[in-house]
Amino acid sequence: MPGTQKKTTPRQAPATQPEPAVERFNVLDVLAQDGGEPQPITLFGVDADVRRNFTGEEAVKFYAHMSNNELIDALDVITDGAGRALWDAVMGAKLNTKITADLLNKVISLSGLSEGEIVPLSPPSAARMAGAVLSQALDDGSTGTSEKSSAATTGETAND
Repeated sequence: MPGTQKKTTPRQAPATQPEPAVERFNVLDVLAQDGGEPQPITLFGVDADVRRNFTGEEAVKFYAHMSNNELIDALDVITDGAGRALWDAVMGAKLNTKITADLLNKVISLSGLSEGEIVPLSPPSAARMAGAVLSQALDDGSTGTSEKSSAATTGETAND
């Protein structure tokens, strides 16, 4: 009939079955370490325990700190917070950079997370700042001068 409203019943959605949970493999687990109990160490009077068990996420954190030269933070991850004390002890010993690197690399290798190593800095004479002026090199004795004049240059380079 005209003007009479149609009765509508709400449609029922078809019953859906929940999807079964998918067990996913966490790829970071390949970085996890299970190296046993922590290794107690002492370094210049600083006692610490070097962890040898790490989740993949902890390993990533360690590697990120190492990649960014955040050595104290990296040491903190493997020693549960003793990084600053170890760093200060080693720096306070005023050793050359090779021995300093050897000591810190040993601490890191005990953790089992020794992917890469701390590399000692070059000796000061090899690490001159690019563009250093001659007077700086003369002042610290890393170069000398001669009485003989240099030949004039044309400004050309080997690539010209």
